[in-house]
Amino acid sequence: MAKAVTIKDIAQHCGLSVATVSRVINNKGAIRAETVERVEAAVQALGYRPSMAARALKSASNRTLGVIIPSLTNPVFAETAAGLQQQARLLGYTPLILSSDYDDALESSAVENLLAYQVDGVLLTVNDATSSAALERLDEAGVPYCLMHNVPRQRVAGFIGVDNFRAAAEVATRIQALGHTRIGMVSGDFMRTDRARDRYAGFLAGLKYAGVELAHLVQVDPVNATGLQESLSRIYSQEGSHPTAWFCSNDLLALATIAQLEAMGRSVPDDVSIVGFDGIQAGALRQPMLTSVRTPNLEIGSASVDLLMAQIHDTSSNSGRKLDYHLMEGGTLAAVSEMPDPDSGNTPDPHLQSLDESKDDA
Repeated sequence: MAKAVTIKDIAQHCGLSVATVSRVINNKGAIRAETVERVEAAVQALGYRPSMAARALKSASNRTLGVIIPSLTNPVFAETAAGLQQQARLLGYTPLILSSDYDDALESSAVENLLAYQVDGVLLTVNDATSSAALERLDEAGVPYCLMHNVPRQRVAGFIGVDNFRAAAEVATRIQALGHTRIGMVSGDFMRTDRARDRYAGFLAGLKYAGVELAHLVQVDPVNATGLQESLSRIYSQEGSHPTAWFCSNDLLALATIAQLEAMGRSVPDDVSIVGFDGIQAGALRQPMLTSVRTPNLEIGSASVDLLMAQIHDTSSNSGRKLDYHLMEGGTLAAVSEMPDPDSGNTPDPHLQSLDESKDDA
């Protein structure tokens, strides 16, 4: 028996995104007449027949929203879930929350489970918004969704997040402005999280603008920081100049880095400075307080619900919004002039520059 034609087949035939084809077939949003004609011609030529299950999903409503987050233990996603849960309940919807553990296969499995429950829409954070089988499946099913924390540059999708690139670039120039020239980064695995990848790209851009090269990059498992101890021990066991500052792609990694450095006899910030990203409460409560980029996680959750509702009720085409962030100055970032250098005894002259406003997304 011949394989049924899918929306993905139509998209490949037309040279369009799956999201665009889905919007044409489901008559959702403003689409150019030429694009509609191309899709309709492909539907006829390939013999596409809409799935009755998908039609049922679109028409039926059980006032339930599916939610997929990478981790149930990460405070960032816990705050986001709290924000979306409160807003969903105010609107009379019940969220059904699943975790993917940063696993692509689990992401796809979670989507299938939510489709089986016939949720009205899906709120989710995926590993990589530019290449996600989970998002392709939602496009194919014609189910509205909104990304949280992912800020896609190519995919047409609703999203709520922050400008990870620019925030990390500002961190780089702030660290350099305090006189640091030997700077490292601890990051979640780029293959498992596009947020870490965007923060790395922004951090590199900020360092380059300030005339500084990244001294060390350490990539670790984003869930349990596997490999951090081994990597830092290897770096600090080598002779020569060691980093006087580290930028960590999230606060959990920053706290783990501080713990490991202190176990190795390094004092923060006397010997080495640390900056995190997310602004979780655990970082704010420690002494000295963690310097970190504070992101509005509760608002990301609640605003995502509002954007998803607009899509469900066809009052808005897919769109995205970046929310404000700010760098919380804590006690884990100090100027080089205030820090003894355990490696060479030399203090480099501060090289002060700020990121030009024209340096936007790469």
